[in-house]
Amino acid sequence: MQYFGGKTKVSNQIVNYLESVRKENQVYIEPFVGGGIICSKMSGKRKAFDYNEYLIEMYKAVQSGYELPNSVSEDEYKYIKEHKDEDKALTGFVGFGCSFAGKWFGGYARDKRKKCDFACSSKLALLKKMSTMMDVDFQCANYKELHFSDCLIYCDPPYCDTTQAYGTGNFDTKEFWDVIRIWSENNDVYISEYTAPDDFECVLEIPTKIDIRNKDNKMEKRIEKLFRYKGK
Repeated sequence: MQYFGGKTKVSNQIVNYLESVRKENQVYIEPFVGGGIICSKMSGKRKAFDYNEYLIEMYKAVQSGYELPNSVSEDEYKYIKEHKDEDKALTGFVGFGCSFAGKWFGGYARDKRKKCDFACSSKLALLKKMSTMMDVDFQCANYKELHFSDCLIYCDPPYCDTTQAYGTGNFDTKEFWDVIRIWSENNDVYISEYTAPDDFECVLEIPTKIDIRNKDNKMEKRIEKLFRYKGK
């Protein structure tokens, strides 16, 4: 399932690093689980949070045996967009998995290959990830209200100065870094971003291309970075 800003292309490098610094029996936390690719590859006890209630309801429903659709028409897409609360799990799947570039209801997605309905390919991708996340504790929460101790925390927040396409409204980046400083007092916290405040250090760099084209219709080249608080 596509998810705007997802870490599929760099997931192995991030997971390998996080597992290398993880303490024995340390609980793994994701306050911004999003598409779940990192969480799906981490081992041990895991807890995943997200502010988008429809996304979390989708994950929890799949854990309970919910049957996702193999096909979603454009008319069905529009109806679900206008009636989000009728079936929150379905809304979560359609809102991301059946939308262009995985943006939250960012436009009906079409599979140009014509081999499989877009919903079908998204379903297969999601179920593949969920095969390793059936024991993950999923919860809907605002990250600012969460409190942890002695955990390994990985944050993949909406990036500063990028498109906000997650269905969560505007994101206060300055406030986010303040929360990370607090969490870092009693936890091992790592953050994916392109840049960070001066009191954070980069511990991992991964050259990549993001799924957005520039004005010359070329894929943007960026360096994914993993940061941690220097005061830790």
